[in-house]
Formats: sequence, structure tokens, C-alpha cells
Amino acid sequence: MKDVLRETGKLQEAERTLRWYAITNEVYPKPEVNGIDMDSFNTQTTGRIASILMMEDTPEKLQYLRSFSRWIDFGCRPALGLSGSFKVDGGAFHHRNNYPAYAVGGLDGATNMIYLFSRTEFAVSELAHETVKNVLLTMRFYCNKLNFPLSMSGRHPDGKGKLVPMHFAMMALAGSPDGKEEYDSEMASSYLRLISDPSIENDSPEYMPKVSNAEERKVAKRLVEKGFRPEPDPQGNIAMGYGCVSVQRRSNWSAVARGHSRYLWAAEHYLGANLYGRYLAHGSLQILTAAPGQTVTPATSGWQQEGFDWNRIPGVTSIHLPLEQLQAKVLNVDSYSGMEEMLYSDEAFAGGLSQQKMNGNFGMKLHEHDKYNGSHRARKSYHFIDGMIVCLGSDIENTNTEFPTETTIFQLAVTDKAGHDYWKNYQGDKKVWVDHLGTGYYVPTPIRFEKNFPQYSRMQNTGKETKGDWVSLVVDHGKAPKNGSYEYAVLPQTNETLMKKFAKKPTYKVLQQDRNAHIVESVSEQIISYVLFETPETTLPGGLLQRVDTSCLVMIHKGSADKIKLTVAQPDLALYRGPSDEAFDKDGKRIERSIYSRPWIENASSEIPVTVTIKGQWNVEETPFCKVISSDKKQTVLQFSCKDGASFEVELRR
Repeated sequence: MKDVLRETGKLQEAERTLRWYAITNEVYPKPEVNGIDMDSFNTQTTGRIASILMMEDTPEKLQYLRSFSRWIDFGCRPALGLSGSFKVDGGAFHHRNNYPAYAVGGLDGATNMIYLFSRTEFAVSELAHETVKNVLLTMRFYCNKLNFPLSMSGRHPDGKGKLVPMHFAMMALAGSPDGKEEYDSEMASSYLRLISDPSIENDSPEYMPKVSNAEERKVAKRLVEKGFRPEPDPQGNIAMGYGCVSVQRRSNWSAVARGHSRYLWAAEHYLGANLYGRYLAHGSLQILTAAPGQTVTPATSGWQQEGFDWNRIPGVTSIHLPLEQLQAKVLNVDSYSGMEEMLYSDEAFAGGLSQQKMNGNFGMKLHEHDKYNGSHRARKSYHFIDGMIVCLGSDIENTNTEFPTETTIFQLAVTDKAGHDYWKNYQGDKKVWVDHLGTGYYVPTPIRFEKNFPQYSRMQNTGKETKGDWVSLVVDHGKAPKNGSYEYAVLPQTNETLMKKFAKKPTYKVLQQDRNAHIVESVSEQIISYVLFETPETTLPGGLLQRVDTSCLVMIHKGSADKIKLTVAQPDLALYRGPSDEAFDKDGKRIERSIYSRPWIENASSEIPVTVTIKGQWNVEETPFCKVISSDKKQTVLQFSCKDGASFEVELRR
């Protein structure tokens, strides 16, 4: 086409037109900060590179290429605050939150450009390359196998959103971030795992980039011929401070917890999208599972949209409302936003800790926005210890005397004869439950089981009535609860015999469960997990950790009498300090405001010092984030410098 345009004398006109259309001149100024909007990666990269490549080979073309490469490079680096697109923890941002549904389009542009410039003088920096690689590896960890978790689906909670394997292929072909290896082995093995099951239904939403099976097979053949093989299912734990997310993985199952805070919204609603998903990030816990060896999907995990009660998102503590009252009342609240709803808490404490990327915890102070039920509060925590998740709640309260408050342990679709036969004959024994998918629940708290065949609900985008067969297990806190609480443990991929054995002798102890702290000890794993909502005023239970000087998350793993691993995280992102920046009406109620109107959204995360006192004298190798304040026979005092909601760990030896 370039030759044809040149021959007809229209090449220069076409160049200028395309550069104007793609706003290519925007790449000339050197970027002042890291990051660009995710939409720029999605919609502008192809047009801009095309407008440059069609130019004649001149110094001007070289200048454009260098400027465009620099624009891509800075755009791929970790962005500050709530700016797009990519974060130090693997988050992928749009609309001021981790947003995989937008990220798949943006990553299409980013990975294609990284590949295009690889092994040339225009290659992006190692930092930019490594950042995008980490975003993809993180995405393949929280997705299972391909699907986004329900709570991370943005305004599309329909179970259809997926990652795009071809992004991993492009990064594999681009080589290692340092440029020393022709292929990136991690990305190659990730890609081969993600495309290893051709039976997966390709019911992809319209916003996802389209890739043919033939293209996928062609790249896979090339990588296999180079000696690469699929990786096993990812194992371990991650905590995403910029997503308010924790994920635990064992075998082929994953457990995904999500909350919200004064920095990160709970749910995004449009007039025709996510009408009922208000509670998606109210401390939810989704178990994504399938029979060992099978591919995990929303369907194998007991989820479908038909008949799903949007009040009963697993893990959530919520007021069980009629759907008419649960439906979002979408408004245009200011000049910074459109017709949308993205509500925030006024609490800064929400997020997770990950120890050695193997175990972790998650905690949040839940406070619903005054637009709906501002009196609704709870303190919630999850403790991820190997194949067990201990779930605690306390200080559950609200003033709603019309409808009951519930904590949902599970809500599962029953879609086949085997499932119907299972629940037809099933008899729970109050404390021990095993669902038809093989997930076990130990519940010392009084509960209520419901079997609704059928159960009626509505589509998230149209409000059209749906129905399906569902079973639910809930803790009923009653109407207008005060000081409500719950305790249960989830053990995926187990059986009745093992659960009854577990119930007789649980492998964990709850050391504290109140508004100040949720503390859990696993004797078998030698782990103590601390979710400290408030600054402790007395010595903490558990022995080793005696005090901290602020609210935080802590995990201690006792490797031996002479060696422990100490991990500390401050879930407060600290994009600003002091009281929450709420505006109030004449009645003292918080006013709905858009996130785009907040002056702090592009601020860097500030460091928060966390001082930790450990019983006894320990030797610690200091790091840039951990300093020894004092050490004697009685105690060792350490100060951690925490930021980005990240986890910081040190090894203590005698």
C-alpha cells in the first residue's frame, strides 16, 4: 500500500492524515511521570506506529520512532497513586482501580509494542518490560483458569471476562526483560498452560481482543519446538495493595478475597451494567475450583448468572434487600464524571499480607456508604494457611430494622442430576458441611441452610428475571444487629470423612476476635496470623509478637526455636493522611462524589513506619525497609517502613 500511495503522489498526505488521526505528535514531549491511560495502549498504539512506519526513511522518521518508543517505555513503567496503567504489585488500572476487563485491551497494545521493538535499539527499558511481565503473571495468578474472579469483573459480573493468552505469547517471543535471552521461559510456560485445554468454551465478551485458535497453535508449536513445556498450576499466595485483593492457590483451586477502602471503590455501576453488584467487594471470598485435573471455570465453581441472589456474594456480610432496593441508583454527581456509581468507604484499613508468597491474611473495616446503608459496619478477616482459610467477623452492626443482615458462607448453583441427587439426600451436622463441588466448611457459628429450587433473580445488565436452582449457607445476624460475629473455616477439595476429623480437632485456634484484632494460630503449620484493626493497648496473645505501634497486618512463621520469619504489611495506601476526605450534607451524611474529583488520586503512596516488638533477643539483618531500634534479652524492637500496601519480611535468628 505504501508503494501505491507513493506512485500516486498521495503518500505524504496519507502520512499526515494518519498522524493527525492517531495524534502521533503527542509522543514528542518527554513524559514527566510514569504511566499512561489504559485506553491509550488500547486505541492509539497501532495507529501511531502505523503512521510512523509508513513514513519514508528520513531523520524525522527516526526521531518519531525514538519518541514513540520512549512514550511506550514510560507508559509501561509503574504509575503512582491511582494513575494508569500498571502497578508495582501487578495491578492493571483503569477508572482508578484494578480493572482486568479494560486491561486486556490495553495489554494488547503494550505487549505488541514490546515485542515489535525487542532486540532493536528502540527496545523498552528493563523496568518497563519487567512491569508488564509482572502484570501478566499476576493476572494468570488471580484468574482461574482464564476467567476473572467475580469481584474483579468491574461492571461486567457475568462470568465471561478472561485473560488473553496471546499476550503471554508476545512477551515470550520478546525475550527476557534484560535482553539476554531470546525467549522468556516464564512467559512461554505460562502461555502453554493457558492454551493447553482446547475444550474451553470461547464465549468471550465484545471488549476482549480476538485471537484465532490457529494463531495460538502456531505460536505454541514454535515454543514447544524450542523445548518449552506448560507450567503447573500456580501455587502460593499474593496480596495486591492496589487491588485490595488477596489470593490463595493450592492444587487447581483458588480463593479470592476482595474489599474496598477510602482509596479503592467497591463496585462500578452504569445504567445498563452491574445493576445489583453493590456487595462485590464488601469482603467477598470466592472459591474457584474443579475436580483435580479438570479445568476451572465459573461453572465448575458453582456460579451462573441465572437465579444468582446478588445479596449473597460468598464471604460478604450484607443486608439482604429486595432486588428493587439493591439496584444501583446511578447518577451524574459532578462535572468530572458521567452517569456512573463508584462508592467508597471512609476507612483506610483494607488489604492483605503475603508471606513468602505462600500464605497470608486479609482484613478490612467494612463501612457502607451513606447513599444506601451508612450504619452498616463490620470487621472482617481471612487467614490463608496452606489449604485452609479461616474466616472471622466481629462488630457487625447497622440500624436497618426492616431486613436481616447475613454473612454468606456459600451460594452455589446446582445444574446437573448429580448435584440435585447430592443435595436431595444431604444431611449437614450443624458444624460440618461439604458442598457438591467438594469444598468443606467447618462452622462453629449457628447457621441456616437454604435449598431454593428454583431461585429467582435478575440479569446484571437488563434487570430481566432469571431463575436457577441454588443452595446457600448463611449466618443470620438478624435485623439491626449489634456486635454480631461469625467464625468458619473453608477447606477446598476435601471430603466428609476428613471434615469430620477436622471438626473434632481443628488445626487452628482463634486467639482474639474483637474490634481491635482478629488473631489466628495454626499449630500444625507453626503460623500466627494477626489482623490488627487498632493499635494494641496491651500485650498481644500468641507469645512472640508483643506489641505494634499502629494498626497493621502481621504473620509469624516459626521455622524452629532459633529461626522465625516475620512479615509486616500496612494496608493503608496512604495516598493522603488524616481523616477521610468526605463531604457531608446538612444531616451529616456522606455525599456521593466521583473518584475523579479527588485531588489526591495521583499522589504516591507515603511511607508509614510500623514499629514491632518481638519477645526475646534476635539477630536481624537490616534492610532498606527494616531497621533494628533496640535489642536485649527481653525484647527486640524493629521498625518497618511500609508503603504501597506491600508486604515486607525479615528472618530473625537467635
